[in-house]
Amino acid sequence: MSEEDENLQKFSRLIVLIEELEEKIKNFELEKGIKIVEEMELIDIKKIQSIKFKHTIDFPQEIRENVEADISELEKTFNSGCYRSSIIMCGRLLETALHRKLYEKTGYDLLEVHPEIGLGKIIAKLQELNVELPPGLTQQIHLINQARIYSVHKKKETFLPSKEQAYATILYTIDVLKKLF
Repeated sequence: MSEEDENLQKFSRLIVLIEELEEKIKNFELEKGIKIVEEMELIDIKKIQSIKFKHTIDFPQEIRENVEADISELEKTFNSGCYRSSIIMCGRLLETALHRKLYEKTGYDLLEVHPEIGLGKIIAKLQELNVELPPGLTQQIHLINQARIYSVHKKKETFLPSKEQAYATILYTIDVLKKLF
């Protein structure tokens, strides 16, 4: 297994643990929450260096140039330590891909009519039109979108994603793109 695959597997486990921790905190199960944090501390994520996000995705010609430019910008933001910006770029990549999927299914360009439409509403529209997405993909997109929302919008507490959080979001985004195309 490659180092990148190992890291992806570890990040996936961390995401599950974070969700479990949130649940324990909501239910005031502090002792169980502490055990989860202890497990999280044991997960050894190899140091992430400067990254080039390689892919073999065959994007439709109509969006290829735009997506490749976004991936290039994503690499630059991540490698410069701009982790919130990296997460925002992930959201942009998903919007582009999902808009394209919707257009391929309907011939209807939702961007022309509703340029402000968000990821959640695009997914709802795809489901409404019975566009089948692979199992778990909707939840994966939702997770990325939540990170994007906290990166873009002003919240009570400032969201400053770590390098590892940004990397995990990027890996999930590339995985979604592979599954869509």
